[in-house]
Amino acid sequence: MEPEFWDKNPFKATAKAFSSGFHFKPTTINKTRTFYELILVDSNSVSITHFKDPKDQMLNTHSTIQILKVLQPRHFGSDLNKGRKFSVPFDPVGYTYWDYVDAWTKVFWHQNTRFKHSWLIYFKTNTVYNFPNWFLQWWDFFGPIPKIFPKQESRILADLRCFSRFALSWIFSWQYRYSKTKKKNQYPSLQRHEFVKWWTQFDSSKANQEQVKPWFQSYPEFLKAADPKTYVFLNQKSHLAAFLAGSKSKEVLTKNFKEVLQMLQLEEGSSSKKEETSSIEEEEDPFYQKEDDCFSIGLD
Repeated sequence: MEPEFWDKNPFKATAKAFSSGFHFKPTTINKTRTFYELILVDSNSVSITHFKDPKDQMLNTHSTIQILKVLQPRHFGSDLNKGRKFSVPFDPVGYTYWDYVDAWTKVFWHQNTRFKHSWLIYFKTNTVYNFPNWFLQWWDFFGPIPKIFPKQESRILADLRCFSRFALSWIFSWQYRYSKTKKKNQYPSLQRHEFVKWWTQFDSSKANQEQVKPWFQSYPEFLKAADPKTYVFLNQKSHLAAFLAGSKSKEVLTKNFKEVLQMLQLEEGSSSKKEETSSIEEEEDPFYQKEDDCFSIGLD
């Protein structure tokens, strides 16, 4: 924070530094937040709705943004620096792919005069998404965190693929804050802090166990591969069980029973030892240590 922009209230400090309506560096004055919102809407990437305060129609209390698709470079054209025109009159008349990438961040830098605006973000039901690599950085900042998930939900839902597949939603908001500094006579840096939380009115049954199981049956490649030794053991045990069940001769059954039993015990002992070792490793791994702002919103 530069001395000439300093104010103990960070919101007043940004008003000195940024142009009216901007909450990001205005490198080009006509590339406003509305410009970036139009990019996403005009490219059919999102659907956005702003909700007004019943007592003040100039105040946006919250907004919803439904993600319809995310354009990859190959979908834009051979020249990412070439402008694509809007379908409606606007200044600027168009945008490049790099403007499109920026739009996914800058569109969210909307704030009302009370600094109490929030976004409800969600995916479209029954839609297959293909995400470019840069969108993973967007997900890290704007996406949900496991801490906000309902207790009955599985951790698997933290994955971008599952959120998009099951059309899950979450709430995002942000505020200005100053960083803490230990040095005297040094102005703190101005930072943007993001917040996410679960939308309690969301129908989480869309992603319950009965909904998730069929999806993994259709995409078995996302299941953790079984241990080869365990697989061989189980397969062998199945064959041995079938052999014993199909033995018609009492003499054959008696002759081979001891050998079969020894094989099973040997394999089971090896498996149990492995499971015991695995259990110890897990205990040592620290990983194994023991306001809802949006109301009456229908999601498609």
